[in-house]
Amino acid sequence: MGLSVVDYLLALPEMLHFIKVPELSTVNMFIYRMLTDYGTGYFKMIRFENNQLLILTADYTPNCTFEKVAEVSEEYIEISQFETDSSSFKVGGKKLQQVHKGIFCYVNTQKTTYVYCEKGQPVRFTKVFLTRTYFDTYFQSHYGRNYQESISTQDYILRHPNQPELNFVFQQIRDCQADSQILRMYLEGKVLEMLSLIIKGMSQPQRHIPVKLDYKDIRNLKKTVTLMRNDLAAYPSGEKLAQIAGMSPTRYQLAFKKHYGTTPYEYLKELRLNQALFLLKNSDYSITEIAAKVGYHTSGYFAKLFKNAYGLGPREYRRMQGIK
Repeated sequence: MGLSVVDYLLALPEMLHFIKVPELSTVNMFIYRMLTDYGTGYFKMIRFENNQLLILTADYTPNCTFEKVAEVSEEYIEISQFETDSSSFKVGGKKLQQVHKGIFCYVNTQKTTYVYCEKGQPVRFTKVFLTRTYFDTYFQSHYGRNYQESISTQDYILRHPNQPELNFVFQQIRDCQADSQILRMYLEGKVLEMLSLIIKGMSQPQRHIPVKLDYKDIRNLKKTVTLMRNDLAAYPSGEKLAQIAGMSPTRYQLAFKKHYGTTPYEYLKELRLNQALFLLKNSDYSITEIAAKVGYHTSGYFAKLFKNAYGLGPREYRRMQGIK
């Protein structure tokens, strides 16, 4: 019999060879360090009183490749931000998938999940776990009698995880230095902000797109997204993307919009801005160099796009992070 999501997460640090640090932990916040024989790094878990919301942050590098197997009997939703791309996973007997930098969404349907971390490769993430009760309660309070309209929320999250605003909220969650009750109040506020951004995205008017997609179409659309991810500085033409998808340019544009809710260019822009956020925080590259790495020849244009997405320019963001 599988565990509840809370029981599973409470047992997770030991499974990953972490040991609790009592002097740094509190009643609802647990700090762990990785045993030196297995690697280096830390793991932090913040639990809320109702056990329907948990937040994890981690930054570790294992000394050996390991597999983590999860069997959770409770349905839950995980919304995560990965700052590394060294992990991979599969659900049940499905094909192994790499976890890319940026927002990752997963809905547990009580299937066995396998996660793999590679030897010597850093793993850095922030994860928000919402039980079905927590998720449903929030959306029911928003939709009221029309709650059934929110059933599509789950599908929306899985298809539209790249909103730059979500990445920014995750950075705020990770960087918060508050403690005790103030910390949990701040973090739950950020989770509610995250859910409000999802509702905002869902509320955007969507026109009917007269194209039907089958499994092969969706698989081919994902191939074009992989091409974008693999080289954010490239400028793939619409014709090239359509060719990879095995579609005419017109059908490709319609199919992409129907499945991902945005145009290929907007999707690529979101990927670029998300990567820029990580580079600004975690690298010594200049803003001009970062702009070039994510596909923009002029730092001024890049700064304008960045500010439109996050509400502040790249220099301001670095100053906020304490980086000169």
